[in-house]
Amino acid sequence: MTATGSFWERMQEEVRTVTERTRRGTRRAVRIGVLRVDLISLRRDRTRALAHLGERALSQWNAGALGTLGQDAEAARLRELIAGIDRTIEEKMSELSRLQAGEEPPPEGGTGAREEAEPVEARSQPVDDDGRGPS
Repeated sequence: MTATGSFWERMQEEVRTVTERTRRGTRRAVRIGVLRVDLISLRRDRTRALAHLGERALSQWNAGALGTLGQDAEAARLRELIAGIDRTIEEKMSELSRLQAGEEPPPEGGTGAREEAEPVEARSQPVDDDGRGPS
């Protein structure tokens, strides 16, 4: 009976190992897919922001005030937006490269993306030292 029991224990362990490997592979594949979709969306947003900035520059040119483009608040906002999108694209590209190189995706429940901290003004409850708020 010990040989039979040992056989079933080995079989259960093998099933657990295969199941865990499949979960990791699936999690990795899903994360790669999500990153690719995010990159497509970010590139589209960047192209749109560049087009708006170009329209802004053209309208300044046509008005004969191209020299004031540096002080234009909307142009500055668009340049900041483009720079932010570029940084996000770089972060996602590096994460995608790591995943494609075979590194593990973040643990379940995590997206791998950095979560932005909630601004202090937006919090409706006082926050304890551990950042979780009142118990």
